[in-house]
Amino acid sequence: MPATPLLTRMTSLIAWLAERIAGLPAGGDRAGLEPSHAGAMLARLRHLAARFRAVASTPLPPPRPAAGPPPGPLEPRFIPTHSFRVVSADPPSERRALPRAWRWLLRLVPQLAAGRAQLEDLLADPATQETLAADPRLGPLLRPLGWMLGVDRALLPASRRRRRPVILVPGGPSAAAAAAADYAAARAKATSGADILALCCVPAADRRDRRPVWRGRDPLAPPEPARIPA
Repeated sequence: MPATPLLTRMTSLIAWLAERIAGLPAGGDRAGLEPSHAGAMLARLRHLAARFRAVASTPLPPPRPAAGPPPGPLEPRFIPTHSFRVVSADPPSERRALPRAWRWLLRLVPQLAAGRAQLEDLLADPATQETLAADPRLGPLLRPLGWMLGVDRALLPASRRRRRPVILVPGGPSAAAAAAADYAAARAKATSGADILALCCVPAADRRDRRPVWRGRDPLAPPEPARIPA
């Protein structure tokens, strides 16, 4: 299968980004990425280029069957706020994970602004939008690159991934297991999951964290009888 113009232009853009990152100076105030980050970024770009070549060499997948009724909401995951891990005695690895914030690569390396402009022009092309609509494999390849470069989100293909909501449980793994059991018991009584979470959860204290916090009250328990003082 010959490569489409979109795949050819994306491969050229990835090669341009890799060349600019590899040519960053090794020291100084304007060094851009740290050496560990630069190596990890180059490895990610090589991986993206290989995936684009794999897409170009394989035919389009068959269309999906007609969609039935919309799926219901996913059940939440209960995550403890305190986790206990065995700390290894070995020295920590020097390899550092890449940042995940929106537009992080452009903040560290402003010289790549031309790459963001190229990607936005490519995504705004009607022919590109038709290719993205016809091939669902391209969306997961374009979104990470657009995210790190800060591309206009309206131009990126929508994600089809459904994320399970996360509920924070104060305590350790045993507290999270107990909260999950209480939730399952309430759901077994044909209670809406949204109603359970609305009654059992409170907003996180940190406004930057949007995950609700489990407060451990059974929404289906009968109210305690009022006590009349003697």
